[in-house]
Formats: sequence, structure tokens, C-alpha cells
Amino acid sequence: MDEREELLAAACEENSISMEDLTEQYGPESFGNHEAVDRIYVTEATWSEHIASHPAILLDAEAYEMAVKVSELMAELYNRMSAKD
Repeated sequence: MDEREELLAAACEENSISMEDLTEQYGPESFGNHEAVDRIYVTEATWSEHIASHPAILLDAEAYEMAVKVSELMAELYNRMSAKD
């Protein structure tokens, strides 16, 4: 069992629901998916405003490149998940 499968099993156990119910509550076109999209948006906005544009990051070219990559990955994740809404 890989890490993702372990986390899925733990989510089912913690919520006392089956994988089918978990999919219904958090799968494509669900409120749970919409909630994840919103959390990605809020996290990316916070990241961009408070981390990626922080003067300490801006002064370090390598750190800035890393921060931009994180922002780009969050944008990709947002686009992937929002396409399921």
C-alpha cells in the first residue's frame, strides 16, 4: 500500500465511512471537491502575498525561483481540481 492509499484508508477510518461514501462526498462535482479548490486558492494567495514576495525571498534568487515553482504547482493543482467542479 503506497502513501496515498494509506491516507485514503485513514480518511475513511477517521470519518467512519466507506471508500464509496468518501468518493461521493469528496469526488468530482461534490461540495468536498469545491472545498479543496477553495483551500488551494486561499493557500496560493497567502503563499504569493506573504512568502513568494517577501523581501528575504526576493533577495535570494534561488529561493525566489523555488517560491515561483511552488506557486506554479499550486496553480496547476487549482486548475486540475477546479476542472472537476
